[in-house]
Amino acid sequence: MNNRENEKNMSTCTTLVTPPQTRAPADAASSSERALNDAILGADIGHSYEEFLAIVDEFYSDGVEVRSAESSEPIIGKAHVKSALLRHLIPLHVMAEIGGLSVRAQAMTVAGDSRDERHSQWSVELMGVTGRRVRMSWTVRRRWQQRRVVAEYHYDHHHEGEPLSLSDLRIATPNGLE
Repeated sequence: MNNRENEKNMSTCTTLVTPPQTRAPADAASSSERALNDAILGADIGHSYEEFLAIVDEFYSDGVEVRSAESSEPIIGKAHVKSALLRHLIPLHVMAEIGGLSVRAQAMTVAGDSRDERHSQWSVELMGVTGRRVRMSWTVRRRWQQRRVVAEYHYDHHHEGEPLSLSDLRIATPNGLE
């Protein structure tokens, strides 16, 4: 083996045996943010809303504080966050599973202002069976501590398109007509 191959193998070996707990806090916040975003993006609202509640259990601290630029009152505690989340998830789940609503989410992670803070830009596009679409976007700032979200702030909300109506869904009526 020549010196160049030997150096390559040694650096690869060193990278592989570095224990995760020796990572800098910024690395932990970055990897945790990516893992959380990937979990959210991997969950299927048309299949189940329970997946999203499990994500809250896995990634959020018990005393998490969630705030929004659109509301003056914070939501404090994992149980209250899950309750607020259900108010949005259950209607989306029903419209996706029964009404044929297509839900597509995207996220992009952005570095934060401090070592334990990360920002993610989100967009969710809803498309009815008629092809009509509405898109919402916002940014989330999360503060991480020991791989758990301890604070979350939602800001920079945007809305494109007209709200969808029942005519944009495939909903059966009592007489069997859509």
